[in-house]
Amino acid sequence: MKKTAWIFIMFLVLPSCEKDKQSITENQDTPLIGQILAEGELFKVFEYNDANLLTGEKTKFHYTRHHYNDNNQLIKSEFYMDPAMWSSSSTVVEAAMNRKEWVNPDNTEKSLTQSFDYNNEGQLVRKTYIRPSVTNSEYSVFTWENERIARQTMYWKGKLSGYIDYFYGEDGNLIKEVKYRVPDSGIAELSTTTEYKFDNMRNPFRAFKRLMTPGIYTNPNNILKETYTIHFEVDQWTEKVSTTENSYEYNHIGYPVMVNREAEYIYK
Repeated sequence: MKKTAWIFIMFLVLPSCEKDKQSITENQDTPLIGQILAEGELFKVFEYNDANLLTGEKTKFHYTRHHYNDNNQLIKSEFYMDPAMWSSSSTVVEAAMNRKEWVNPDNTEKSLTQSFDYNNEGQLVRKTYIRPSVTNSEYSVFTWENERIARQTMYWKGKLSGYIDYFYGEDGNLIKEVKYRVPDSGIAELSTTTEYKFDNMRNPFRAFKRLMTPGIYTNPNNILKETYTIHFEVDQWTEKVSTTENSYEYNHIGYPVMVNREAEYIYK
């Protein structure tokens, strides 16, 4: 009888513990973006789970689905893209631009899966890229310093292909990103540099920090200016240095609601 009672109690307790484990809610102090409008038209939709983690990104041409474990760590992202958008035929691209139904897993084949692995401290250590019918051993490994990703090292077909160094300001914003390519010689060559300047207002995309991408998903503030520099030879029509500047309108709690007078953020 005691054994039966103990088993009954365990059945009551275990589901309760499992429920508590799965109900760790994040971003409780951050408003979540539900939609982005472009010039008044619906451009992008975001979906979330009960833990306020991003699970879906939808546009007319792309769909992304994110999966998490019980520790709220991103373990897999699946990407669906309209292949017609990359066609060399202007007729095909124009037809894709005029499509009515948005891309989703039911009408578009999966184009990419990313899987994520972590160490015992919960730090991302590896991201693996899986493409349909392609076996190329494409993956990245990550180096951490001061609780932030400091370097992403990329491998292609099992060989080192390049790396990205990330530099942060005292406020935690990503202020510089330096990319190197590693050719067959094995000697790294500086490829591009991107530098950022920020406002002092709140960045709503920090709610997506579990996507583990340094920059817009980790910055406390919003990017005002981005300077991109190419360090290799380009043709005469390509500028080696280009600059992008952003302007914002903010709501009463310091989050942007309008970007460059074109994109409008609609919060949930």
